[in-house]
Amino acid sequence: MLLSTILFNAFATLTSALPTTLSERAGGPSTKPIPDTCKLSDPHEQTASAPSDFIPAPSVKSVELYAAYYPSPSSNTTQMAQQCLEQCYGYGTSIECKGAFWAENMVVPPGYYGSPGGQLETACVFYTRALTEADFEEAPEGQGTGAYARNIAC
Repeated sequence: MLLSTILFNAFATLTSALPTTLSERAGGPSTKPIPDTCKLSDPHEQTASAPSDFIPAPSVKSVELYAAYYPSPSSNTTQMAQQCLEQCYGYGTSIECKGAFWAENMVVPPGYYGSPGGQLETACVFYTRALTEADFEEAPEGQGTGAYARNIAC
């Protein structure tokens, strides 16, 4: 009886120490190609006079799903904006993120990862609903450069 208890405990200890596969946890959402069955739309498509540099209005903060601020890793802004959109689609089960915004020279909010905020970095922001033209405002001089916003409907 004592031997079987010792063997059982030894086996249980060894089994719990075996390596297991890790699930992805760190970093931002994975990029996921957007299928042709999904429709992409520009919140500014109804306006011929949309500003080239724009930022999200404070009113959309309540529908923000995810935000990342980082130094620009590339000069290919088209590719980075597309990556942000594909991360939006790759978030969760690909139905949570309805709209994405990407721009350079965005003010980092205070408290972002413990930072005091205020510095200008590239931003990729996801939203829980489709964005409209009213969700944006003209950016202050030197901010929101190369702004890109799209909605995803699948």
